[in-house]
Amino acid sequence: MERVELRESERVLSGNLFPAFIRRPLCMVTVFFLLILKPNLFLTAPEAMAKENKAQVTTQQNSSSDLDLSTAEEKVKELDSRLTGAEKAINELTAKQLEVTLSELQERAVKIRDLETIYQRLVNALKRRATLEKDEALLREKVKSQEQVGITQQPPYSLSFYDGFLDQLAATEQKKEISRQARKLARTILEDALSRLEEWQQTLRLLKEEKEKESPETVTAKLNWELENAQIELELAQAMQYLQKINVQNLSTEIRLADLQLEVDRRNIDWVRKHLSYDKDDLEKHLSGLEQTRTDLQKLLKSQLREQMKAEAVWLRAEKRLSSAKEESEITLAAAELAASEAWREASRRSLEQTEEMLQLLSLREKTWNYRYALINGGDIGPEKLDSWREEIEASISNIQRSVRLQESYQTGVRTKIAVLEKRLAEPDLNAKVRQELNRQMLALRTLSQGNFEYLSALLATGKLQQHLLDEIDARGKRFDLSNTITVLAGKLRGVWDYELWVIDERSVSVKKVAMAFLILVLGLALVRITVRLIATRFLPRTHLKTTTAAAIGKVLNYVAILLIVLLALRWVNIPLTLFAFLGGAVAIGVGFGAQNLINNFISGFIMMAEQPIKIGDLVEVDNHFAVVEEIGARCTRIRTGANIHILVPNSSFLEKSIVNWTLSDRKIRTRVIVGVVYGSPVSEVERLLIQAAMEHKKVLRTPEPFVLFNDFGDNALIFEIHFWISISRLMERLMIESAIRFRIDDLFRAAGIVIAFPQRDVHLDTQRPLELRIVDTEGTPESRKD
Repeated sequence: MERVELRESERVLSGNLFPAFIRRPLCMVTVFFLLILKPNLFLTAPEAMAKENKAQVTTQQNSSSDLDLSTAEEKVKELDSRLTGAEKAINELTAKQLEVTLSELQERAVKIRDLETIYQRLVNALKRRATLEKDEALLREKVKSQEQVGITQQPPYSLSFYDGFLDQLAATEQKKEISRQARKLARTILEDALSRLEEWQQTLRLLKEEKEKESPETVTAKLNWELENAQIELELAQAMQYLQKINVQNLSTEIRLADLQLEVDRRNIDWVRKHLSYDKDDLEKHLSGLEQTRTDLQKLLKSQLREQMKAEAVWLRAEKRLSSAKEESEITLAAAELAASEAWREASRRSLEQTEEMLQLLSLREKTWNYRYALINGGDIGPEKLDSWREEIEASISNIQRSVRLQESYQTGVRTKIAVLEKRLAEPDLNAKVRQELNRQMLALRTLSQGNFEYLSALLATGKLQQHLLDEIDARGKRFDLSNTITVLAGKLRGVWDYELWVIDERSVSVKKVAMAFLILVLGLALVRITVRLIATRFLPRTHLKTTTAAAIGKVLNYVAILLIVLLALRWVNIPLTLFAFLGGAVAIGVGFGAQNLINNFISGFIMMAEQPIKIGDLVEVDNHFAVVEEIGARCTRIRTGANIHILVPNSSFLEKSIVNWTLSDRKIRTRVIVGVVYGSPVSEVERLLIQAAMEHKKVLRTPEPFVLFNDFGDNALIFEIHFWISISRLMERLMIESAIRFRIDDLFRAAGIVIAFPQRDVHLDTQRPLELRIVDTEGTPESRKD
């Protein structure tokens, strides 16, 4: 009873704080994130396996973290010597001794040469790592000391000086992005190298086992050759692994260097921005430079007009020549000439259009410089004017960006044409005159490509200048612009969102990924619960399955869906599933020491769902408790007694102990009522009345029929038993039927004058001789007297 009260109190305490539909998903999510946020608990097993693999690799004695520059340089020298020997061994005699071909010997030399190349790259990478570490330490000290790096000129500063630092900031950001992409590629190559290393380790082990099975006299040269070849392949994979790990480290250092340099650049930019001043000479220098460029472009435009007219005329002549050509050779030559003329016509037309657009870009740049110095000079520039400037510049930047994308697409098409033309020029049997026309077409395409490049450079320069102006306009109105504040805050939040928490197998896990995994778990578990509930309540009842079968199907679906949700969350976070393979050892130890009962109950639950010795709704007797089965869970089964008390019974108890299932095959049971009547009662009448009392109850089954047993001549009564069959769904129903029959027996016996015996004892005295009486006085002296 104390156990039941304790469970009831725990249920009340937990149920008031967290409902049942929240409690289980919350526990699952908590366990999942303990595994994620503490991955180091399971990293010792991979390290142990890595040590075992390391012992099996005979060609390398050091891990990538222990490989130093001197070791790599010694390895290069060793490989150079091996390469010399391998090249000398390329002859018929050696091939015959080793039972291989000359091509296989040459292939071995090539592999050793590749191995030497990789180690030479590794030497360079190690040297670069040392240089990068020194640069990082030096720059970190400068950042720590708040030193202005790269500024020797005293304030005030001009916009040209300021733009130099903006360009440096953009270059550093671009360098950082390139390093990030390169590191991503290096990590991919590293994963491939690790896979290749594992494959060749396995191959080498198999070959060694095969050699160990043979005696020294029966080992063939072919087997030794395969062993040597596998050893070289293993060295190649190991060397590539070393190289890519060092590359990843160097690229990570470059990214940190770029971050430090960005901090320095931003600090310098803030310093220069605070000390900007109106510089008339600088403004006039830029405006005069633009004016000179405009003059040059106008002269170029006139010459391009003349070139275009000439190109049109040449193209017309080539078209007429092709139309008048008769023979195949003439047609081929005329077609090549027309293609070259068409290319020059297109090049002159595009050059003319680009020159005109570049003149418009000069006007934009001139206006931009005037706006920028107007912001520095101050004056009457209110919020309305700033807004109009911002709208104008944003529209211009948008147009420039569209032009850049279009120009890049067009440039790609020109490069494709050049590649096709180069392939055709490589044909050896090409006609000389046709080759001459193709070269003329190639020159036109290259001229067109060069013009596209110059125009694209002008677009990017103008767009960058206008972006500087837009940033300065935003900085000017920053204290009055709430949207700017929100943008800055959003940028900081984005930085926190993308913050890298840890790296597992060279795969980063960020705050965003963890949050998304958490969201996937919560929403997924909620969706699984709703879906399984709908299936259990709407779909499964229509299939007319048994309640226990339907419940088992629902639980299996629930477990499978939860497993899929967890795997999806792990995939999103990029945690490799191989990490949890080592969890099997820990689980096995846990099963051996403390989880035997848990696993036993879990397996018993599935056995019960499959064999169904106990079903939902069955009336069972467990440890003298009569109860109804309400739920069969994975660990325990919930039953409810007639007193409405819930008891949780471990599943293993139903398989290991003797459990009475009153409704296993059906709900019919035989029960009895015992009654005693006084001696001298008519026993036949007692039998008739007992059967009448049973048959009158509507819940007593007619088949099999009730019957009466004259059980015994008791001490004080004649004992009768009335046996009858009933169909019950709960224990109280049986007790109520027995009670009703007892009431009816009492009424019938009372009406028939039959007395139900009550406990009594008769004492019989032997009076054949006089009774002997003894009288004892108060002093304890007996005096006897015969009556």
